[in-house]
Amino acid sequence: MQIKIYLLVILSIVFLSTTTKAQELFPKKELYHIWILAEQKLDAGQFDDALRLYNTHKENLNFAMKIRQISRIKEISYEAEKLRKRGNFAEAVDKYKEYRKLKDVPTLGIFEKKIEDCLTQINKGKLTELTAQQRVITGFEWAHRGREKLSLLDTLGAKRDFNNARILGGNRNNILREQYIEGNRITEALVNWGQAKVNFDKTNHSKAEELAFLTTYRDIRNVDVPDIEVKMKELKAEIDGNNSLTKIARICDTDLLISYVNNHIENVSASAPLLARLNEFRSTQKKINLLKANKDNAATVKSAYESLLTWTEDFPEEIRGDIKACIDNEYTSYKATIPETASLPASNCSGLDDYLQGIVLIRRELSNCNTAKAQALWKKNVTYIKDCKDSRAILLSSKSLKDSVFMMVRNDSLLTVYRGKIQKSVQTGNCAETAEIYKQMKSLRVCNQDILDEEIEAGLAETKNCQTKSWWRPELTGSFARNMPKYSVGGTARKMGNGWSGTAGAQLTLIDHKNPIDFTIGAEYFNTSYYTEQSAGSVMENFTLSGANLLVAIKIHKPNTNPDKIRPYLKIGSEMLIPTSYEYESFSVFQKVSGTDQLKKTMLSVTGAFGMEIQKKHFGVFAEAFGNYGLGNSIYNSTLSHVVTAQNQKIEARITKFGIRVGFRLW
Repeated sequence: MQIKIYLLVILSIVFLSTTTKAQELFPKKELYHIWILAEQKLDAGQFDDALRLYNTHKENLNFAMKIRQISRIKEISYEAEKLRKRGNFAEAVDKYKEYRKLKDVPTLGIFEKKIEDCLTQINKGKLTELTAQQRVITGFEWAHRGREKLSLLDTLGAKRDFNNARILGGNRNNILREQYIEGNRITEALVNWGQAKVNFDKTNHSKAEELAFLTTYRDIRNVDVPDIEVKMKELKAEIDGNNSLTKIARICDTDLLISYVNNHIENVSASAPLLARLNEFRSTQKKINLLKANKDNAATVKSAYESLLTWTEDFPEEIRGDIKACIDNEYTSYKATIPETASLPASNCSGLDDYLQGIVLIRRELSNCNTAKAQALWKKNVTYIKDCKDSRAILLSSKSLKDSVFMMVRNDSLLTVYRGKIQKSVQTGNCAETAEIYKQMKSLRVCNQDILDEEIEAGLAETKNCQTKSWWRPELTGSFARNMPKYSVGGTARKMGNGWSGTAGAQLTLIDHKNPIDFTIGAEYFNTSYYTEQSAGSVMENFTLSGANLLVAIKIHKPNTNPDKIRPYLKIGSEMLIPTSYEYESFSVFQKVSGTDQLKKTMLSVTGAFGMEIQKKHFGVFAEAFGNYGLGNSIYNSTLSHVVTAQNQKIEARITKFGIRVGFRLW
């Protein structure tokens, strides 16, 4: 019993030591296996687990780059999730897509699923509520998915995706427009080619004729269909007599090996495990081809080739030697492409080793677009050799790197300045200035050039449409004013007491923050009353008038104003009163008159106002001080006699108002 306890303690210590020193779990020769396992963790969204795996060999340049990339991937995930949870699905798609710009990062299933979910949510909503930029962002993603479907010969799905890109993008972005037009061209051409193949297959043809026909699909241009390419290789192998397992192994074609085993399962011993190993073999070859693009991956590439050599032991003996020879030849060719370290002048400089290590770090930071850090490292690196006799020659050997670092830093600084200017010009609505700044940005050469080019294209597309950003909006209005009428009978003016006037109604306004003039039309119900006074100050006559008031006016304001800020304006226009009710009461003769028979059918007036307003897209409020002056000599019908006037005695009345009008909208 005591021995068992000791054994348990020993095993626990061993387990703890191996988990705290993760690098001991994987020797150097297993570098590629760690790489694959880490990629699987990334694909599943288990970023911290992937980070722990990469940390097992953080001294490796490639793994060190992955460690930094995971930090960026986690930032992208966090920012995109916030946007998605807020319902900003288009912006979330744009944020998730940023991971595709990272060097050597494979397709991440977790992000692609999130993008798919966001696209689904966008389709469920109203596309008309998306901004122009959101439509372009989503359109690019649909075009991307359409291109992927073309490689799978899913023409129906590709056509649907390119159509979505067209509906969303329209003519808002020239690059997007070219993409969906080209995508639709390829889709239609593939459909026609597919129909031609159906007709071709109805009759018997030789292998050479079938190969010649399949080759015609390449005439479509800008499309690669792996399934067709493999079929073409099968036909060529048969024509050349290379259609046996051993002969295919000699020409080093894994695709053909897999195809051959699939087509001759009954004749190949242990075909199921062989297919599994061949598929794993092909997957590794594809990953190797991607890793080869970056020279920092040399150690991982070497480990991957070692894994391939190990797996050949699972292949049938008759092809094992040929496949090993293929791997050896391929790796030998790859090693020849890895450049030698640049030679430096012979020197006994004590800081040269530190300087050379610093150069490696600077190149790494520059490749990851950490330009500020690369510049700081350069300045520190120079100090290692400042006292060396040959320091000038050593620095000259790295001049191109220095120039690249300082150019990138300078351009990043200029880019920050340009973006600040764009933000200000967008806020003021100065479209021409915004477009000019974007054009100036085209001359910059930065690390993430592709991202900058997309930003410039999207920005220029946005500025093309910004001049047309105006909209009609209904507003509820009301006013209160003092009525100061002019009234005379038989040419004798009568003393008037100031009355009051109130209105309530709605108006439709064209709101445009770019141009200096807005237009307003409105309709209100009005009610006003006023009276005449005797010399003693008592009321002699009382007037009450109500009806409809129609308004047409222009508002003049500064151009290129900010919707989020208060803007002043002047209003000039005309109003038409249409009386629907009139009451007159004379206290001198004790008579009353009701009805509008004695009034004109319409009464014109001019109006002017000074106001302040905030006019956002979905909210607006204004307040204005206005004046209104009636046109014409009288509101009364001159062909009729008033009840208190002598026959044909002339009566004149004109309404003049000064008051406050307010309005608001929540839509």
